[in-house]
Amino acid sequence: MPPQAINRETVSGEALFILKNLKENGRLGRSNKLADVKAALEPSVSLEFDSYFFFLRKFHYIAMDREAQLKLTDQGERVVEGDYLDKFASEVGEFFQDQISIPDVDSTQALDLPNEPNEMTDPGRTLAGGPLTVEPEMINPQESDDVPPNQPPSSSSRRSKSSSSSPAEEPLAGSSPPSTSRVDVPDLSRRDSPTGPQPVVHTAPGVTPGSASASKGNDLDVRYVKFDAIGSGPLGTVFKGRHNALGLDTCIKELKDIFGYFSFLQRSEVIKRLKKELCAQAQVRHPGVVAIIDQNTDVARPFFVMELLRGSLKEKLDQSGGKGIPVQPAVRYFLQVAYGLKAAHAQGLTHHNIKPENVLFDVYGNAKLGDFGLARVVEVDQSKGMPQVFVGTGGMSYMAPELIGRTKDAGASADVYSLGILLYEMLTGQIPGRRSPLPSEVNGEIPSKLDPIFDKMTQDRREARYPDLDAMLQDFYGAFSDGEYLTRGDLILWSEPPPSQ
Repeated sequence: MPPQAINRETVSGEALFILKNLKENGRLGRSNKLADVKAALEPSVSLEFDSYFFFLRKFHYIAMDREAQLKLTDQGERVVEGDYLDKFASEVGEFFQDQISIPDVDSTQALDLPNEPNEMTDPGRTLAGGPLTVEPEMINPQESDDVPPNQPPSSSSRRSKSSSSSPAEEPLAGSSPPSTSRVDVPDLSRRDSPTGPQPVVHTAPGVTPGSASASKGNDLDVRYVKFDAIGSGPLGTVFKGRHNALGLDTCIKELKDIFGYFSFLQRSEVIKRLKKELCAQAQVRHPGVVAIIDQNTDVARPFFVMELLRGSLKEKLDQSGGKGIPVQPAVRYFLQVAYGLKAAHAQGLTHHNIKPENVLFDVYGNAKLGDFGLARVVEVDQSKGMPQVFVGTGGMSYMAPELIGRTKDAGASADVYSLGILLYEMLTGQIPGRRSPLPSEVNGEIPSKLDPIFDKMTQDRREARYPDLDAMLQDFYGAFSDGEYLTRGDLILWSEPPPSQ
């Protein structure tokens, strides 16, 4: 667990350390891609790397291109050269006010940050209780002049520097007191442990897990523990979690990776959209829709909590070896998703990103549709200067033409199209093209009665397509009038876990 108090000078030094690494990477031709820089430097700083990133972008010390490559701005270059350090420290105090403590330190003990990297010193030098290998050209402003690029001190040495006698606790030379204006920044306490991965407790801003405030319960977040990752995608990572008070196993989805493509203000717009879409999905209570339990978007890594699910349709299709799923379960999954979509449409919620990864299964093997509207969270909005971002390429094959063309009035029929493509893939193991054979022509076990339904669901022109799921279901039950799949309005659910589980 990190030290309870992290002062402004420590955070200033670490932010400057990141800038110096970016400059050195550029000089040496190393990657400055956001993901690579984060992976290399996050173990070396006291707070979450994302918080430094947002600070440096907000105050225009770094910029990022469409390839997520970071570079120093002119202002960032000047800070690395030793200019504006008092202004830099003041802005750190303003941005990180809720996460740092400002001890009273004698000004004669102030740490003077050097302007230029020093030459290589003794590689056997011992610092903060452990050996440190030193390379030229780069410094860590928390130490003296002897820290190599991309290799800052270990977490144990960072902890030892939390004592008041350490130079890292002393203020920047000539720094001014932090601004009294308050910027609400979430608690980004380190989540690693020297003994290996540990469960992560999401806490409210300013609350440390295990503290008196946390033990009393602070809003909702202290109730959840995050365990190992069970899946990932372009928007974030899904973890198995637990609601402590109820002892309930859950899924926790962290949405963090996409935010690197947006500036600080654009990120606020993304958060606003995310809240809207999560709240909308939470209102749809249906067996065919993934239940949203809770959300917190006011932290560095926004997350939402949903019911625990057991794999995806993508996994089932991959396991089939390209042959698809047997007809009976495939049609049941199709109907379960169709009724879930119908319930969502009745509340004015469309999906527009239907693909196998978003069809999940409960413990009994029933299909549920999730991630409603998340594609809208990061769609283009030129009025707000938001860049065009495609949330992965896996969903493009399932998108209706009007969605690919970014038609503003795409509605329920776009979801009908996507579900038709999904039906074909479940039955045949293939994604249909413009001249693909009908389902029954690929597999003789597939009822030919499904062919015209699939064909009408996937017409390119909206006026030739089913306008909504009610129209499609009417034709489906007209074709299967023998009651094999019950009658219209009757949803078939499994109530026993599949034999494989």
